[in-house]
Amino acid sequence: MAITATGIGSGLDVNSIVSQLMSAERAPTDKRLTAAEQDTKSQISAFGALSSVLSSLQSALQKFDGQGSLSGRKATPASGAGFAASASSGAAPGRYMISVESLAQAHRLQSAAVARNPDGSQPQLGYGTLSISIGGGDAVNVSIASGNGSLNAIRDAINAQAGDKVAATVVSGDSGDVLFIASRTTGTAGAVAITASGGDGGLAALDTTSGTITTKDAAQDAQVVIDGITRTAKGNTLSDSISGITLTLTKADPGNPYALDVSEDTGSLKTTLNGFVSAYNAALTQIRSLSAAGGEGATAGPLSGDATTRSIQQTLRNAIGGSYQSLSTLGLKTAVDGTLTLDSSKLDAALASDPNAIKKVFGETADFGKGLRDNLQNLLGDQGLVPSRQKSLDDRTKAQAKQRADFEGRMTRLEDSYRR
Repeated sequence: MAITATGIGSGLDVNSIVSQLMSAERAPTDKRLTAAEQDTKSQISAFGALSSVLSSLQSALQKFDGQGSLSGRKATPASGAGFAASASSGAAPGRYMISVESLAQAHRLQSAAVARNPDGSQPQLGYGTLSISIGGGDAVNVSIASGNGSLNAIRDAINAQAGDKVAATVVSGDSGDVLFIASRTTGTAGAVAITASGGDGGLAALDTTSGTITTKDAAQDAQVVIDGITRTAKGNTLSDSISGITLTLTKADPGNPYALDVSEDTGSLKTTLNGFVSAYNAALTQIRSLSAAGGEGATAGPLSGDATTRSIQQTLRNAIGGSYQSLSTLGLKTAVDGTLTLDSSKLDAALASDPNAIKKVFGETADFGKGLRDNLQNLLGDQGLVPSRQKSLDDRTKAQAKQRADFEGRMTRLEDSYRR
């Protein structure tokens, strides 16, 4: 078989020649494609950052939706009051006199003590069926098998078969073991009734009508008196007794009313407004960075000269400028670079004069609030300016990938041609 090798006998270093020819052929187009690819990646990253800060601004503005543009409320119970309280922005400021007459509690039953056997084991109470009902509702039948009638075994059977209605436990004392059965529903509607049937009759001791089981804690509703109005509830949390106020009862002190003062709280509203200022300033700062012109040693931003960023920046500034007077009354003012600052003392004065002052500017139907919401939706919505540009860049990336693949294919064919 004949053996051949490229360049043998010719004195030519074909590999070196082909490598140099390919480098010369590749360099211009490769440089152009690489620059275009890097520029596209840079713009994709820039529009991602732009979308992020605009979305943050949109979220900050949405916090004024609904009750978000109104002052909050602070609920302060008097010292020693048997309740805690919280208030929403819809609560009316004022003072309420509240006495906690009783706390809601769950019905709890206690069996007679059952002494243990000399060897320390529990004796069998009996076997059969325990029908357990809550508040007169449908009963759950708990089966106790023969040989499984100790208090511990009865406890386990109750928890396994009726655990959604009651909780059973056994307490061991000097006189023997005691079975406790507690309703999982507080208030009188959670009263427990037990009927024993079948078996050897030993479970009759746990029958609430004829047995020796007794009530340890009675089923009891909560009751409060609010400014002379009595309110009864099955639980210790009342969220509809006073509009916008939730009471959590902790201690009964019948006949002794305690004051609950509800006042305006502008703290949360200031936090929301400061959040908007920060988000707006972050958006302007990011836009300036992305669209920086460069020159004189400064680095140009990835969107330098891009009409989209100029349009967005102008949209934000026009929104502020068009409502500058109303924003100023809230203590907002613009710096030379367009960023916002907030004068808290001026805001306090505005809210003291008109509790709805922020709603009138930032509310969903207010001129400034609605206008800026609409502008941001036009920028960020499915057909918005920013997503459209991002889609255009994605399409460009796909086209560049094809150009790169076509180029690499041509280079491979050219190298083969050179080698031939």
